[in-house]
Amino acid sequence: MAFYTYFSAHWIGSLGLVSSLMFVLIFLSHKKKLGRFGVIFLNQLTKTIKGKSGKIAIVFSLVLIAYFSSTLVWIERGNTIYSDEKHLVSQIIFSNYDENKINSDDIHKIMNIQQGNTIIDTSNVSYADQIISMTYAIMNDMMGGWMVNLDMILLVEQFEFLGFIILYRKIYTAPTV
Repeated sequence: MAFYTYFSAHWIGSLGLVSSLMFVLIFLSHKKKLGRFGVIFLNQLTKTIKGKSGKIAIVFSLVLIAYFSSTLVWIERGNTIYSDEKHLVSQIIFSNYDENKINSDDIHKIMNIQQGNTIIDTSNVSYADQIISMTYAIMNDMMGGWMVNLDMILLVEQFEFLGFIILYRKIYTAPTV
């Protein structure tokens, strides 16, 4: 984010900055240019990436990619498909309203949600996408659009991280001391 703030006006400028630093460290370590630090670095990196923690990191990275991607989709849907409902709900939430004028059923009326008779009503599950989309879109509006920027940077970073782990697992073997 520091590179984004001070050097590049676009998120694509930060693409590969950390990964390129990591590749330089690995390259110099394999060429034996970093001395004892390079050997220790490669041993620990190989042990970590090719071990159990490497598999956990891959799964965790895939989960984060799914989350950041879906967050971006939900924000876009909240700003396009559900924009009218989003504006009404945000006006209700952020206005200084009188409790006598606005009833708790107003949001149900705006979103056309049928109120159920049970505590957990499964008939409203189909509205989950609408509710989540509007919630993320309202949060993004509150943050001035920074949520989309941060999600995009973190999504690209996760793709770089996943690519780095898979590439290192396929190409490099444990160094011999």
